[in-house]
Amino acid sequence: MNTKLMRKVCLLCLGAAVMLFSVNVSAQDARVTLNESNASLKSVIEKIESQTRYLFAVGESVDVNQAVSVNVDKAPLATALDQIVSGKDLVYSINGMNIVLSKKAAARPMTVTGQIKDPSGLPVPGASVFILGTTLGTVTDLDGNFSLDVPAEHVGGTIQVNSLGYEIVELPINGQAKFNLTVRESFTQLDQSVVTALGIKKSERSVTYNVQSVDNSAFLTREANMVNSLQGRLAGVQVNATSAGPGAETKVVMRGSKSIANSNTALYTLDGIPLPSLSMVKPGDSYSIYSGSSITGDGIANFNSDDFQSMSALVGASASALYGYKAQNGILMLTTRQAEKGVSVSYSTNTTFSDPVMLPELQSSYGAKDGVYASWGNPLLAPQTWSVKDFFQTGYNTQHTVSLGIGRDNGNTYLSAGFNDARGVVPNNDYSRYNVTFSHTEDFLNDKLHLSVLAMYIKVQEQNMLAGGQYYNPLVPLYLMSPSDDINKYAVYERYDASRNFPLQYWSWGSQDLQMQNPFWIVNRNMFNTDKNRYLLGGSLKYDITDWMNISARVRTDYNNTLSEQRNYASTSGLYAGNKGRYFHDQSTTTQTYADVLLNIDKTFGDNLIQLNANVGASVEDYNYRQTYMAGDLLGVPNLFTFNNMNTSKGFYKNTYRDQVQSIFATAQLGYRNMVFLDVTGRADWNSQLVNTKSMPIAYPSVGLSAILTDIFNVKSNWFSYAKIRGSYAEVGSPISRFLTCPTYPVSNGSPAENTYGVSDNFQPERTRSFEVGADVKLWNGKLDISATYYHSMTFNQVFTPELPASFRYSTYYVNSGRVDNKGIELSLELNQNIGAVEWKSNLIYSRNRNKIVDMLDAVINGEKFQSDQLSVGGTTGVQMWLTKGRSIGDLYVRGLKTDEHGFIWVSPTASTVVPAPVDGGLESLIYAGNINPSYTGSWRNQFSWKGLSFAFMIQARVGGVGVSLTEATLDSFGMSQRTADARDNGGAVVNGQRIPAQAYYETIGGKGSSALGAYYTYSMTNIRLGEVTLGYDIPVDKWQKVIKGLNVSFVGRNLAMLYCKAPFDPEVASGAGNYATGIDYFSMPSTRNLGFSVKVTF
Repeated sequence: MNTKLMRKVCLLCLGAAVMLFSVNVSAQDARVTLNESNASLKSVIEKIESQTRYLFAVGESVDVNQAVSVNVDKAPLATALDQIVSGKDLVYSINGMNIVLSKKAAARPMTVTGQIKDPSGLPVPGASVFILGTTLGTVTDLDGNFSLDVPAEHVGGTIQVNSLGYEIVELPINGQAKFNLTVRESFTQLDQSVVTALGIKKSERSVTYNVQSVDNSAFLTREANMVNSLQGRLAGVQVNATSAGPGAETKVVMRGSKSIANSNTALYTLDGIPLPSLSMVKPGDSYSIYSGSSITGDGIANFNSDDFQSMSALVGASASALYGYKAQNGILMLTTRQAEKGVSVSYSTNTTFSDPVMLPELQSSYGAKDGVYASWGNPLLAPQTWSVKDFFQTGYNTQHTVSLGIGRDNGNTYLSAGFNDARGVVPNNDYSRYNVTFSHTEDFLNDKLHLSVLAMYIKVQEQNMLAGGQYYNPLVPLYLMSPSDDINKYAVYERYDASRNFPLQYWSWGSQDLQMQNPFWIVNRNMFNTDKNRYLLGGSLKYDITDWMNISARVRTDYNNTLSEQRNYASTSGLYAGNKGRYFHDQSTTTQTYADVLLNIDKTFGDNLIQLNANVGASVEDYNYRQTYMAGDLLGVPNLFTFNNMNTSKGFYKNTYRDQVQSIFATAQLGYRNMVFLDVTGRADWNSQLVNTKSMPIAYPSVGLSAILTDIFNVKSNWFSYAKIRGSYAEVGSPISRFLTCPTYPVSNGSPAENTYGVSDNFQPERTRSFEVGADVKLWNGKLDISATYYHSMTFNQVFTPELPASFRYSTYYVNSGRVDNKGIELSLELNQNIGAVEWKSNLIYSRNRNKIVDMLDAVINGEKFQSDQLSVGGTTGVQMWLTKGRSIGDLYVRGLKTDEHGFIWVSPTASTVVPAPVDGGLESLIYAGNINPSYTGSWRNQFSWKGLSFAFMIQARVGGVGVSLTEATLDSFGMSQRTADARDNGGAVVNGQRIPAQAYYETIGGKGSSALGAYYTYSMTNIRLGEVTLGYDIPVDKWQKVIKGLNVSFVGRNLAMLYCKAPFDPEVASGAGNYATGIDYFSMPSTRNLGFSVKVTF
């Protein structure tokens, strides 16, 4: 190619580029001036073509003679075109220098579906979804789902979502077929859904009983056992943490104690399916000052609170009736977390530090006599230089959770991993937990088939869960150690012994009749270790037969493997170990398999005149338990804890059992105009524990009625916004002890032993009949919510084992007899009031329960009548728990000093000493001290929010009830309490207005604890405390970057200050979770004050 030709080609390309650039500029910068009103489309097109270089291509179906209007002055061409087609069935497009004008494509009818949720992720049932400007609409079902048919002429319209208690939302349809929407609450009457028995959702306005929900703020002040965070948040629910350290079992009692011999602790459920207790506690065991030294956590303590969306309490029988034989003690329901729409990754960490509070007031001015442990010696020349606080350590609880959430229109996936590391305030008390959770939901077959899968793995390691009592308790020698001694010299707790060639315990004081040891030896050489591995796997399928009927099936397996070991090293107290040590090995597995199928109906009739919500189903629950237990002294090699180096003289057995319950159930709710509701429930159980009796099946009915008074009477008031009354009646049960109706024969030396117990062939489980009435009122458009409930329950078929004469075949015989009543009031108030820009939410809760033993033992066995109005349930010679007809569960009776005929304490005229009052083994010689249960409880919680900053505090109160401190009695007996020092300083103890020698007096009434005269150690358990404080801030990180969606930093505190308490111990801490484990303090581990911080970041 020659040079001239190349120049021509280049010039041609350059010219073409300039032309194209000019055209493009023209297309972007074309402006027109038009002022036409009702002019023909044809004339307007001609004027645009004359002012620009654009040409129109008009479709054949377009009427060019139709009138159009346009008014622009040197405006962009697109602006003029928009005015021309506005309100017309016309559309335009610009292709190069051509403007294509055509008619809109004919719209097609469509179906819009979606789900409405509240800010906490719960569905909003009963919300109105309709096309704006029309009467076309629908309402959301109990899962918050809706389906709306949109005619062709409204495809370009707007749908409106309207629900009482939430802000109105309007959304343009624009051809979108699915909407998932979160609506914000407003201060109006709420109608959100609540989760009820078996995980069935119901509208809050329709339930005929009291359901209480707990929001996520309860878990800001996290504990290893999340149930402890519920203290003070639920009316009618008493939550007592046991003193065994982080992760220990928690005692939860709803509406009072109902059973004498069986458990009074609430049932836990996960997504409506019952969870196994996994508690090692025998609830009916009598109180003992020796037990309670090793308590493992229960099943609910295994879980990570981050894995749950919500928690609610069904405190009454009517609410829990669908659980039949397990429903007597109420239900605490957990709902697993599901991912929100989109992809999110979050990390949260929480660390709290704890220190012991409410330690006993010990004297530091009097020492011990030579060779004596008790501090009844002379005054010290120099003050004591050590403190019992030196023994304790700063405890901590650290939790980490990382989670991934993936939410889509037709399903979601949630995956989390958590780690909890904690140590108690007592040395060597450790707890760790690992949690992995996976859940997934998916919709198939055009959203008719719904799959849900849940998998969890939990690993727990516990060490030295010490709760109290005399055995293995380091606090006994610690609190009683004389100021003239030094606790620090015992920190080196073992010394090498040349004769035995290994270290032995350093302790020269012996047991002092209290099984004392070196406190540092106890926590380092009497080792209790428990390892747990738990696997939970479940799934469900739900198929929508129609838009108002579906069928669902669920199955879940919960497997737990627990290994508990105890190692008592050589030179441990002879009661606990042989010469070379003692080893305990307890391996157990539990497998719970649950399956059910439900047919669910949710339909309205007659233009929403009648609403029907019904469920019919059947379930089977299978429970397998296997245990292998070996215990004995070590043989050849000291401190070698293996099977080959031990005998099994302290126990060697294998224990297996299997329980199964098969059930059918049905519930139906009928509503009239969404303002009157009738609830009917029925369940029948076939329980393997009742084999060989005539008592199967056991039926459990319930019925309830509620009415929305403000709707019935058409009340239109700004201050009286909402009023509902409700009432219900139900009958529920409690599981019986296994093997009672199917005697087993223990094998000894290869031969079965004779059965020693019997049971009547009409033996039945405990049964509770309960009714409740209540009201829910909302004032000033929801600014003040009031809920009040009165209940009365009657529990029959209590279990007794009367004393039998020697002529009987059996030494023990189980009979049904007796009745225990509970009645009370639950009141809750919630105020939502803004103070300027500050949002203020205040909650007040009041609970009052009265317990009465109406009947005791009254039965006939083999034609012989057995009757008794009293039953001892444990204690010591000086303080005892008795059940008495006409009184209450939890009554305490105490022993005092001998008195003369005038009622004065008898004092020996020669020795100036006192003596205990004589006892005859019954109640006649004891003094009624009171009942351990409170007269009422309450809490007041306030939360303030302003521009991402939040502050909350809660004050808790317990009024009434008494307790006895055997700790104080033992301190008196050993001369270690401050009051014994004060008495010595003042010349003696005051009796009848005169002073007598302090040592003899306090040794008599103190009685080394086990023989203490409880009349002098009874205290009111009334207390008021600052239970919780949180301060948090949502840092607005989204202003600076786009990666982090949210960042919250909080400072948290629990049990911060005791505002009022006369007892020398914490009345809210229990030594165990059994029925009779509260009210008597005997060297219980101290309660703790917890301070810390939490951080949560979401990506």
